[in-house]
Amino acid sequence: MEAIATYYNNTLTLDGFGDTTEREVKLYSISRSEVRSEPVVVKVKPLLPPVYKTFASLDFFADFGGISVSFLNEDSANIVIGVLTKNEQGDVVPADMYYTSQKKGTFPARGFDAKPRWFGLYVRDRWTNLSDTVWKQLTPMFEQQLNKSLFKAMKLAGDANLHSNMPMSNLWNNVINGGSSSISSWLRTANGSGMPHRITFDLGVKAKLSRFQYIPRGVNDEQNLLYSAGDPRMFEIWGTNEPAADGSFTGWIRLSECEVIKPSGLPIGTLSNDDILKAQAGHEFKMPLDIPAVRYIRIKLLQTWGNSDYMWMAEATLFGEVQ
Repeated sequence: MEAIATYYNNTLTLDGFGDTTEREVKLYSISRSEVRSEPVVVKVKPLLPPVYKTFASLDFFADFGGISVSFLNEDSANIVIGVLTKNEQGDVVPADMYYTSQKKGTFPARGFDAKPRWFGLYVRDRWTNLSDTVWKQLTPMFEQQLNKSLFKAMKLAGDANLHSNMPMSNLWNNVINGGSSSISSWLRTANGSGMPHRITFDLGVKAKLSRFQYIPRGVNDEQNLLYSAGDPRMFEIWGTNEPAADGSFTGWIRLSECEVIKPSGLPIGTLSNDDILKAQAGHEFKMPLDIPAVRYIRIKLLQTWGNSDYMWMAEATLFGEVQ
């Protein structure tokens, strides 16, 4: 293991130790002509590695289609949280890998049937320090992705107007792009829509929803638009089976209050790799377990990242159980 302090600073950091055992470290002074001094030996006692601190914080529980995992990473270390499961033969197999440097967060591991299954978690860092594995037997809750071909746009009294060439059907066309060259691939409400404003659509079926996911504009070639301008920051999702004829919220039920969290917490205009990866994966919002099954959805926009009076989304996907 090697660390170098340059001419311009007088400290160096040694990291990557796998435990807190006291060690001897040799320090050398090296001239511009690469002449090395005799070593000065010092003793160091590393702090507890982030791998083990994060491992101690892990918690996971059954979720729709799999599990949800929560963690703390107080040192903002670059770590990997591995998810394991067991196949029908009882062999341990990898299920997911989650890369992060966030101080805290949650993530799902999905794609599993609603049957009892063993799940295991471990933590690893870039020096291949590895934690133990914690196991739980959990039963994922049933869910399915709703069929987007059944979705239909609606325009109730008071709903926002849409920007020309950017219809609501773009919200479920399974095309995710950015940039003016792909202007027809995302939904945008018209300038001057005000705050709050809303859009409404028909799912085509009655379903008890489990989660709502949307991918913002700019995940590819316009990443400067992520967490800025018309990118939604706070909104509500409402549902009903009988939309009021006057366009009011009479008969509608608020299903979820949604706030988009920027993983890095950096100011608008500055993005971390975690911010970009989160946007590309999609911002996801879980529904309470006690909500009723609904057919009609209304998204009520409360605030965008740029405090604009319009908003945009590239793609929306809903999950649940069709009734």
